[in-house]
Amino acid sequence: MFKALRRFRLNVISSLFFISLVIFFCPVSATIFIEDGSEFDKYDLLEYLEEPAPAFDEPVVIYFYDPYCSACDSAHDFLDSYLEDNPDTILEQINLEDGSDEMDMFREFSDAFNREKAFIPLMYIGPVALEGPDEISEHFDMVYNWYMTSYTG
Repeated sequence: MFKALRRFRLNVISSLFFISLVIFFCPVSATIFIEDGSEFDKYDLLEYLEEPAPAFDEPVVIYFYDPYCSACDSAHDFLDSYLEDNPDTILEQINLEDGSDEMDMFREFSDAFNREKAFIPLMYIGPVALEGPDEISEHFDMVYNWYMTSYTG
């Protein structure tokens, strides 16, 4: 009886540990949002991109990822391919495993975009944020090109 109970507890603990790892290393959400925190679907995004991009002197195109994040792998693969085809693309890639400065930067951007929680992979392109590998691969080119039309540099 005690062996069966011990085995049951071990199975429960193992299952909870596995579920925790999946939640930690996979994005819980995938969304598009803007600086005021408003979430968009793809139709809202298309409407938003009909307006001119805000003018800026230095482009802000930042990709936050973790090398141990499986969802980040597919976004990273997409970006590697994109950058190979478009070598002039301006993109800063921030590995969150590199240290506390990178995590502080991640939190600063989350706060600036009025996000209580943000998940990786996450890309900020000026006033637009793409969270999750599908949002990045499906919308990066369109949002990036829209944003860069206002680059004055």
